[in-house]
Amino acid sequence: MISRQEFPYLQQLVINDAYAVKNLSIPVFEQGKDFKHLILTGKNGSGKTTVLLGIKAQIEASKIERTTSQNLMNRYKSWIKSHPQDSRVNGEWAEGIRKLSIVSTKYYSISKEATNDIPTELTEYLFAFYHASRQTRVTSVTSVTREDAIEKQITDLSNKQNSESLFKQYLVNKKVFQVFDVMEGKSEEAKQQERFFAVFEKTLANIFEDPGTKLEFVRENFEFYINLSDGRRFTFNQLSAGFSAFLSILTELLMRTDLLRKQANDYTYDPCGFVLIDEPETHLHLEMQYQILPLLTSLFPNLQFIVATHSPAVASSITGATVFDLSSGEVLGDTAAGSSFSDLMQTHFGVENEYSNVADDIIKDIKRIVKLPDKVHARQELLKLLEAKGKYMSAGLRLEIETQLIGLE
Repeated sequence: MISRQEFPYLQQLVINDAYAVKNLSIPVFEQGKDFKHLILTGKNGSGKTTVLLGIKAQIEASKIERTTSQNLMNRYKSWIKSHPQDSRVNGEWAEGIRKLSIVSTKYYSISKEATNDIPTELTEYLFAFYHASRQTRVTSVTSVTREDAIEKQITDLSNKQNSESLFKQYLVNKKVFQVFDVMEGKSEEAKQQERFFAVFEKTLANIFEDPGTKLEFVRENFEFYINLSDGRRFTFNQLSAGFSAFLSILTELLMRTDLLRKQANDYTYDPCGFVLIDEPETHLHLEMQYQILPLLTSLFPNLQFIVATHSPAVASSITGATVFDLSSGEVLGDTAAGSSFSDLMQTHFGVENEYSNVADDIIKDIKRIVKLPDKVHARQELLKLLEAKGKYMSAGLRLEIETQLIGLE
């Protein structure tokens, strides 16, 4: 299996044409240094999703088509030229060319030279793409299935069925095989199954911010329940939209990582690869937005996460990441992790200042009043403002008015 030092991570990205953004170069990390994650920010319509789809097309050329992106583009062009009447000329083939033209990529591994494409012979790595609209719908389970059949469904990237929908079946199989391994004296295999469930249960505890979280398997109906320490109990299909959206990412990565470890016959192995996520903050409250990338990067330390986000919580949640604003072309390194949400809202998310519209109006009133020539009148106006809109004021705004009042005495 390929190591972190050997794997060609995305080192530089050139956006050729993403509608709103053209001919823009993004340095992800320096050659000779460890890889960094990439977080794309920008206003609506700045091209974040388009860029992700462009990166996806580049990686899939090697991962699925087993060729370079340029060769695949030439193949589409050749088909169009030789079959001008084919319906795919203005459909599938034209769309393939468009997606491959969005970006150009450069990859780099510490132990090898830089390359414009992922080597086609490299297959033992993980690649996943998650749309902004996602939700886990776990398929019901009635029996144990053949292990090779479900593994093929999970690893087949061309499979239209989302692999996370197979998660319950995968868990059921592992529980049953764990029992068989114990019965057959396969102690090491049984320990690996037990370790998988221990990691998953700990991850659930982190997600629900409840160290007492337990995963319960009811064999009579092949159902798994998440039990919280306050007595709440629910299945995967009863989760809120936020938890469901997060688990749609987590469950697939857990399964596919587990299969790569099995393939390597090394359950301590951390697979390399790429994970593209459009709006990881989907449906999540602010605290969970801040936790999602730290959780994922700690669970999967050799995966390079490339995400597009509207959330300053996501953008500032991890070190070892390059934050790039498609609207302004500004690059932030690890300083993003040390920035306040208000700073990021202004510098990377297109907000003029850190205050709400109501607070903005109050600040304008304060500035207008303190400029009044009659200090007595100005003081009266500030007291009226404090009385009329005091319930909307933060401690900082109240302090500002009180300071002005003292100055007018």
